[in-house]
Amino acid sequence: MINSSIKTGSWADLGKYSKSIRLAVFVEEQGVPRHLELDSQDELFLHVVIFNDDSTAIATARLAPNGKFGRMAVLKQYRQQGLGAELLKQITKLADSLGIEQLICHAQQSAVEFYKKNGFQIIGKPFQEAGITHIKMQKNLT
Repeated sequence: MINSSIKTGSWADLGKYSKSIRLAVFVEEQGVPRHLELDSQDELFLHVVIFNDDSTAIATARLAPNGKFGRMAVLKQYRQQGLGAELLKQITKLADSLGIEQLICHAQQSAVEFYKKNGFQIIGKPFQEAGITHIKMQKNLT
């Protein structure tokens, strides 16, 4: 993995970093409408942001108090370097510290194998979210 540092915190603390990554990945790259990507839930969730060694925000995810996480994104030029797995590790640690017993996500169809490799199981059938096929997945932490 590349040299990086990780910060966890509120939207007030990390929102500007998380927002820039999510706009680049979801809005610009994947065509998700901006109003669907940035929602009122951000202020209720905890956020994880990974920074590279020159302090550029390069990866992010968010975690809800109920164990649902999402908005997991890695900037294109930093993919395939273990950052997604590192985000999951941080989300899992965070969930553990909050007493959350189960992680749940709506995985994009293209990421299902990644989540399976990291201990997640498919629950339910594929569905459309923001014009992209997703599937609900979960992992028990207890």
